[in-house]
Amino acid sequence: MKNIVFVISLLLFSCSGLFASTYGAVVGRVGNVYYTGIVAGETQYQNQAIAFLCNEYIQKYFPSFKGKVYLEFDFYDETEDRLLYGLFQGREWENAEKNRPVKGKGIRIQYFQSLNSSENILKLLEYALQNLNKVKRGNISESTISQIFNENTSHKVNSILELKVNRKLERSYTEYYLQNDKYYFTDYFNKDSVYLVVDRIYQIISEYYLGTIIFDTDTTGYFYSRKTRELSEKFVIQNKKSSFYFRHTSSDEQRKRIYFEYKPYIYDDPKRKFVYLTDKLYLIQNYEQYENVLIEQIQNEKNK
Repeated sequence: MKNIVFVISLLLFSCSGLFASTYGAVVGRVGNVYYTGIVAGETQYQNQAIAFLCNEYIQKYFPSFKGKVYLEFDFYDETEDRLLYGLFQGREWENAEKNRPVKGKGIRIQYFQSLNSSENILKLLEYALQNLNKVKRGNISESTISQIFNENTSHKVNSILELKVNRKLERSYTEYYLQNDKYYFTDYFNKDSVYLVVDRIYQIISEYYLGTIIFDTDTTGYFYSRKTRELSEKFVIQNKKSSFYFRHTSSDEQRKRIYFEYKPYIYDDPKRKFVYLTDKLYLIQNYEQYENVLIEQIQNEKNK
């Protein structure tokens, strides 16, 4: 994959009151397509893949276009998508020109959806390139954007959507690839055979010798055993509370276990812990309760 410069900066910031952790926004570049979005789960790689497709579209169908394209991603469904022309505007450097990582004006596509759509973004890009003067005048209404989304997809956009885009744009070992707005998980050790196709990816926890936990949402997922080449049935996280992302805490290759947890947004709410038994294709939930029972038993025995 050509003409790629990835991750030109990583802007970290703390949100201890909300997430009780530090995360950030990545700024990346593929050709003259720049993108920004939150660094969490698989979002950064999905944004990168879409930037790659946009760059491929420009190179193939508008090679004379030498301007910049800014993709500004977020995950707030209540915010309307926008198509305009102007300065690269991320949250972390808003109204602070000295902090702006990319200078100059360009086509700006602001896409604020919890589920990214390569097709929709390519449609907006195509419209912008075909109507650049109109976009520069800044009169692209919300109704026009909705109409663009609802129109039939052009053969040019469809040809770009057909491309396979590997996670992290890597050529060698990779967990999955994007094609036609679907994610295909492949087994590198089994001739890259596809074992799962999903419409979205929330997060993955991958253990080289054991396998991969694939969350398609924050409450549902699968496990694929690299050793037995088995895919589990879909599991559901019980009583899931609002949180940021899962954290992979440790693994035990001998006992064939993967440990992970999440911290609810509520400050004084305890962590929720999990153990996945990779040889049994079984998820143990509320593991912290088992820990508490064991510790209480030990304390009672010592107090006798």
